[in-house]
Amino acid sequence: MTWRLKVNRLSEVPSIAAMKTKYKDNHWGTSVKKLPWDERDNITPVEALMTSTMKEWYEAKHRESSKEEIDLINSIEPLVCHRCMSKSFIKYGKDGNGINRFKCKDCGSTFNNLTNTIFDSHKIPISEWFEYLIHLFEFHSIKSSSRDNKNANSTGKYWLTKVFEVLKDYQKDMVLSGDVIFDETFFTVKQSNRNYKDGKKLRGISRDKLCVAVATDGFRTVILCENTSKPSSKSTFETMGTHIKKGSKLIHDDEHSHQILVKELELTEEFCKSAYQEYLPEADNPLTPINKIHSYIKKFMRNHEGFSRDNLQDWMNLISFIINDPENRYDKIKKFLKMALSSPKRVKYRDVMSKK
Repeated sequence: MTWRLKVNRLSEVPSIAAMKTKYKDNHWGTSVKKLPWDERDNITPVEALMTSTMKEWYEAKHRESSKEEIDLINSIEPLVCHRCMSKSFIKYGKDGNGINRFKCKDCGSTFNNLTNTIFDSHKIPISEWFEYLIHLFEFHSIKSSSRDNKNANSTGKYWLTKVFEVLKDYQKDMVLSGDVIFDETFFTVKQSNRNYKDGKKLRGISRDKLCVAVATDGFRTVILCENTSKPSSKSTFETMGTHIKKGSKLIHDDEHSHQILVKELELTEEFCKSAYQEYLPEADNPLTPINKIHSYIKKFMRNHEGFSRDNLQDWMNLISFIINDPENRYDKIKKFLKMALSSPKRVKYRDVMSKK
């Protein structure tokens, strides 16, 4: 008698769907905070050990705010009221955690240094962001980072939206100078939005592509979506015109749309056509630095497969932040936290998670 083992019927081997489901009866387990036997009076020694261990894990990742965290929050001198942006406010005691409070003379509201920032009403200590940001900088997916931090996937997605909000204007005032290397890279629209001709996918730079302009002067890197498929003089100048200093030297592949930058910004130029580059050794190709950045961008985004094309610029802001100085990851975390604490940009959980 022959028989075939049906793995998907074994409860100890969950299917992908079972691991992703949010239903309460999911046997795979949805949270490190809750275990299947928690409501039972009598538990086995193994269950007791697992309960105590899981509790230690959870509490280590969700501890109360430390003295150092409170000192950090209190060390910041607010410049404006975090509710109405008025510059007229006074100190107004401390809250129950010892965090300084302020009262606005104009709107009459009280606030602290976390009010209307991404840390407003936070339940997880700010220190837990250290590991999350390191993972984000090191090509971890949101899911793997959430597992390591003992958080739900939804928390990882929520925090990513907060990161995007802090970095929204990160590249706004960045201006490149000297020898500026410039070229475009492309992403494909999501599968459900692909166009077909005679049953075949469109090839080349078609309307199924999303153009991203990338420029670097060796010290800073700007990565901006052109909001088009094929770059034009108009889209190129609107995207990069304010990010290159007049009189600089443009090193590019002689794409026709680049000439508007040369003309309007009075740039000198050096170019190497794309058709010639494949015959050049890497060391002799003037566009090698930008090609390496393109490769980095694609590698980073492959680790976030399924990303929404609607917020592609947010991803590019993040990658620009990672590539640019400071190089040391701890200095980079420090820079991000300083930006987050000094910019009133609250992100509400229900606003993020209600969007599909």
